[in-house]
Amino acid sequence: MGLLAKAKGTVYASDEHRIRLEDQYKKAWIAQNKKDVLEKPELKIRSHFKSEKEVKKKVILEPPLPKQAKIVNKMLSEGKSPKQVAKSLFENVKYITQMISKYNLPKD
Repeated sequence: MGLLAKAKGTVYASDEHRIRLEDQYKKAWIAQNKKDVLEKPELKIRSHFKSEKEVKKKVILEPPLPKQAKIVNKMLSEGKSPKQVAKSLFENVKYITQMISKYNLPKD
């Protein structure tokens, strides 16, 4: 039979079953909140479900690269190896490789 999904003391047949029930509960909760707010506007609260904003997709902007990362990115785009970049910037190779993995360099 395998492992059973358990959440806060309730055992479910599987994770899919638990997720399906949670989604149904969430939809019902949002619908009930909308009805309550229409009847009594003073009940309007900030919800962490963000029912209205759920439909709209959020544009996630990447933070701009720091100056040092821009320089490394440019050098990598020119075809230099991390070892060559480290030597020309007077840094160690480990620092440059960490920067490459952190900022997913080289970028276009």
